[in-house]
Amino acid sequence: MSKNKSAAIRPAVRVKRPLKKRIADNWQLYAMLAVPVILTVIYKYIPMYGIQIAFRDYKASRGFMGSEWVGLEWFQRFFSAPTFGRMMKNTILLSLFSLLWSFPIPVILALMLNQVRFQRFKRITQTVLYAPHFISVMVVCGMIKIFLSPSGGLLNLIAGTSIDFLTESCYSGKAAAGE
Repeated sequence: MSKNKSAAIRPAVRVKRPLKKRIADNWQLYAMLAVPVILTVIYKYIPMYGIQIAFRDYKASRGFMGSEWVGLEWFQRFFSAPTFGRMMKNTILLSLFSLLWSFPIPVILALMLNQVRFQRFKRITQTVLYAPHFISVMVVCGMIKIFLSPSGGLLNLIAGTSIDFLTESCYSGKAAAGE
């Protein structure tokens, strides 16, 4: 009885079909898959050819292959520069500020706006906050320059000061990070 029981439990052996047959049966799926694969190759892998500029003394007139290979010279120059520490600190701080202001703050703001009872105030606030996403970056930069101008800028008019927020070192980093 145990022999019959174990024979009934064993699954049937499936014979694997050849790859050509499986591709021929599902050619539509492979055709749809070809589009993202081709786009990935074009926009992600082919540009990697240009990474060699970091290892060459690149001259546009000579092109990639005509420019002299210098190896890690540019990296050694960067890491041994006297301003390396400050550049690295600024890069890390800007990255941290960007992470701080681009993830939790918008979520908290959305939750707070969701709790606002006055629909008119809620809609005006949403419009003011989301409008820059639909306006050209150049227009937004121009608006920021106008708002932060030391002579007649909106922020200085409200505060009653004449601070140049974009050139003062204690404010410019915060302005660049979006604070």
